[in-house]
Amino acid sequence: MHLDLFTLGVMGLAVGATISLSFTLLGLVLRGMPALRIWAAAFWIITLAGLAQGLDERDTFLSAIVGNALIAIANAAMLMGIAVHVRYPLRWRWPLLLSAAFLGLQVLFLLVPPSQSLEAIVFGAKSVVWDAWMIWVLLRRSPRDLRVSCMFTALVFAADAAFYLLRSVVMVAPGTASQVLLATQLVTANYLFAIICTFLVSTGFTLLLAERLTLDLRTMARTDGLTGLRNRNAVIEDGRRAVEACRARGQTSSVLLLDLDRFKAINDNWGHHAGDEVLRHFVQIVRVVQLPEGALLGRYGGEEFLLVLPGIDAAQAIVAAEGVRSRLAAAPAQHSGEQIGVTTSVGVAGAADMDFDALITAADAALYRAKHHGRNRVEWAGHRAPATIAV
Repeated sequence: MHLDLFTLGVMGLAVGATISLSFTLLGLVLRGMPALRIWAAAFWIITLAGLAQGLDERDTFLSAIVGNALIAIANAAMLMGIAVHVRYPLRWRWPLLLSAAFLGLQVLFLLVPPSQSLEAIVFGAKSVVWDAWMIWVLLRRSPRDLRVSCMFTALVFAADAAFYLLRSVVMVAPGTASQVLLATQLVTANYLFAIICTFLVSTGFTLLLAERLTLDLRTMARTDGLTGLRNRNAVIEDGRRAVEACRARGQTSSVLLLDLDRFKAINDNWGHHAGDEVLRHFVQIVRVVQLPEGALLGRYGGEEFLLVLPGIDAAQAIVAAEGVRSRLAAAPAQHSGEQIGVTTSVGVAGAADMDFDALITAADAALYRAKHHGRNRVEWAGHRAPATIAV
């Protein structure tokens, strides 16, 4: 089947409008993904650019200035959408400055027509610069958990850059200008590749969205909504894995169970909102304390927290526990301009020959003793704390 330029132009507009509409509708559903709205705008803009260039085959103001300006803005939007999606702090002004620079060149070329070779080189360079920038953000600034979709999308932009580099090389080759058939084939190839590339870019962006959604859902499933810590399942899963790895190497691991004292009375006297603030205050205190490297903290349930210290012996564990206890006792929580005194009781267990579940059981028994002996204290799971530590 013969595809003339008019047919290819109509196909390009249809593909662009369909993709733009799809991303716009997705944006209405997935409201928490700002990159999606930016990409939808980019596809609409690039579709308008194709329309402007299709209506002006003589390459005058509508095509050369309006069309190329829209393409530059669309590229800027795609780049910014990628940066927002991978959470790389890129400011709009830099892509827009590059767009303005390319537009200035286009205005200059309209006023002073360049040679075919120079025009081909600049045309290819514009695409390569945008592609290279987007590839850099995708591969160098994306989180590890988004690598698959980022690598696919980067590959699409790499193919786009390779096509326009090859096109520039052919255009500047001697004799190309005099070969009408070759020049027509290059224009046809440009239209056809633009359609294919637009579809592949939209596929890459869809993969990026799917992988981000999967990552966010996985994170939400492992995170306590109030404190931002690991939830019970997550801290148990991560803690068990870390402790078993230490056991295999013959290393001691320690577990701390921390319970806020008389927390029910805080809820009863001050209200549940105050109770939530106290829980967040406790987490801030723990984060200020210099915990050993590799420490895993999670909300174990209600006002109870689990701190896993892989590879940490009893002496260091009790120092960490006492640091949290003393700092919390000295720093009341703030609620509506008033202070709420908060203390914690801590049960500590540690051994090289105990599995994770046994450490939890021992720490729970120590926590019970701490509560029974007056609260606001640290208890060791053995008969007495290590001799080098005064509790």
